[in-house]
Amino acid sequence: MEWDKAAEKARGGNLTTVQARKILAEMVVISSGESLCDFSVEAWISQWLSSKEGSAAASTMLRYRQVMRDFLASMEARAKNALAGVSAGDIIRFRDALRKEGRAVSSVNVTVKKILSAPFESARKLGYIPSNPVAGVDNLKNRDESRAAGRDSFTQEEVVSLVTAAGEESDWYGAIILAATTGLRLGDVANLTWASIDQETKLIRVETQKTDAIVTLPVHPDFSEWLDTRTQGIGKAPVFPLLSSRYTGGRRGLSADFRKIMKKAGVVSSAVMRKGQGRTTFKKSFHSLRHTFISGLANAGIAADIRQKLAGHVDAKVHAGYTHHDIENIRAAVEKLPRLKPQNENPEAGKTKRKARAGSKS
Repeated sequence: MEWDKAAEKARGGNLTTVQARKILAEMVVISSGESLCDFSVEAWISQWLSSKEGSAAASTMLRYRQVMRDFLASMEARAKNALAGVSAGDIIRFRDALRKEGRAVSSVNVTVKKILSAPFESARKLGYIPSNPVAGVDNLKNRDESRAAGRDSFTQEEVVSLVTAAGEESDWYGAIILAATTGLRLGDVANLTWASIDQETKLIRVETQKTDAIVTLPVHPDFSEWLDTRTQGIGKAPVFPLLSSRYTGGRRGLSADFRKIMKKAGVVSSAVMRKGQGRTTFKKSFHSLRHTFISGLANAGIAADIRQKLAGHVDAKVHAGYTHHDIENIRAAVEKLPRLKPQNENPEAGKTKRKARAGSKS
């Protein structure tokens, strides 16, 4: 009877999506006594976020909320529509908008395919939607990334200048030393807790935000000495309370604050406009300390597999992009190759021949 009523409305051109879902909900109640869950996009995402509270770290929740807030903003008024109405096209528009903002391909892929996909996959498993709209969206490829937009590493002298400019009493002082001696990313550094540091074994154990990989890193003596000057916290208390839980990007984010320290230290960074994106990025930033760490290990002769493990890189090709060999080390390596040209036993004789050839040409 309910289907007949709906069909009659449809024939008259009066059946809307809202009415159809209402009729279906009433039929489910009549036949099973259960109510039909009918979430809007924003209602489901809000419920999903609430379900994650307590099971995810504070830094992870901060990232979840930011991504979900940005996605809902991209949906505009349609965020109040039914969850089942979200299409792959909505996801693609959000993905492409992130890319146009100048975000790296790898960052966009993680945001969409890993974080944004989670609430939709949960809804699919619970039967609220027939399929996950993110599943039909492909990852962006790195082929269009310009090498000119890559990061440079800091020299040892520049790192010393940065530390000095930060000031020993500041959180930035320890954060810079930590990044330069462990290669940890800005978000992982800022949200480091005392529970992650084993003072007896002098080891740091961190679950990285970007890849969820767990890395164990030795504590460098310089960072250990700085820790001794701080009041030790308990458990999940932040090591850097003034940096913890702050956004990394934006005009007032941690990256912007670090650029101020660079300016104070006299460390100059060239700016690069990413092709077709209208956004300026900097060749040197806090992330360059990660390049400095990996390059320092390479120039010290540490094997690539050990460097890759310490950096937490899964892909060897990605890791290779972080390795900037010192030119003198490269020169020394080339000079170890055998000579291919026959050598004169008497160097003076060789000089005489070269002078003679020069004279005949003149």
